[in-house]
Amino acid sequence: MFVALAVVLVMLGGLAYDGAQILNARRKASTLAIEAARAGAQAISTELIYRETANVLVDPPRARIAASEYLGQHVDWSISVQGDTVSAIVWLTQPLQILSLLGLDSRRVAGTATARAVRGFSTGNDL
Repeated sequence: MFVALAVVLVMLGGLAYDGAQILNARRKASTLAIEAARAGAQAISTELIYRETANVLVDPPRARIAASEYLGQHVDWSISVQGDTVSAIVWLTQPLQILSLLGLDSRRVAGTATARAVRGFSTGNDL
């Protein structure tokens, strides 16, 4: 009875502690994806700006470079560019501390984000 209760308590403690670690990793992956998408969306193509409609397009190679410079050591990510929109996915692997005693080593989490490049405007009085 004591052994079964001890295993249940370890599982509950593992779910609480490792679950919180997984949620933190998911938040970190989402934050990284948001910032990578934003960095990619700032790579506006200077040759593809439509002056009449005020639309801008993102340069895909420059967007990938900007995202990779931001993400640095995080090797598991993906960027897609369509027109003025940059989408980013970042995957992180969170090792499990307590649940590893029960055979669960790690959990993979993902964060996704989309950023859109927009063209600003000036009124003549802007510096």
